[in-house]
Amino acid sequence: YYWRDYHGTLPNDAVLAGIDSQGQPVYIGLVYIRGFELLPATFYPVQGIARTTAYSSILEPTENIRILCSPHPEAFEWLSIQSKDLQYYTYLNLIPGGNEVGENLYIGRVFRDNGAIIGKIFRHERDNRGIWFPYGKGPANSLTYEILAYNCAKVFYPKMDTSVKTS
Repeated sequence: YYWRDYHGTLPNDAVLAGIDSQGQPVYIGLVYIRGFELLPATFYPVQGIARTTAYSSILEPTENIRILCSPHPEAFEWLSIQSKDLQYYTYLNLIPGGNEVGENLYIGRVFRDNGAIIGKIFRHERDNRGIWFPYGKGPANSLTYEILAYNCAKVFYPKMDTSVKTS
């Protein structure tokens, strides 16, 4: 997988995050916002905006957006967990989601009003337990969420002929 810069057109290999409350597809974004660092976001291609949180604000940047892409979307898994169990999942190939206040983040997802919302999960959950995501007019928090992982075993690679041929 890799991140592609967004310049007005959704990449054709963008990884779908789900459907929003309006029935529109949403994607996994990563945004750079000066003063707030690099943050995971819900990307809304119809509006061309990413929606994320930082501190006590909801931010909706329209530039400096990257979209998660892959030729193997089948390898992504959303794992349902509770915040208190995060430490037991760190051995998996969890997808990094930027950083904030000097801490690395993971990418998470919750559902509100029948729609998928991407949020940030702090690796060290001291004061920032759970997933933080934009909802309504401010940041919201949940101790139950899904975390994004990449399962290489789900990727099919054709078997290569490794035999040595002699003439």
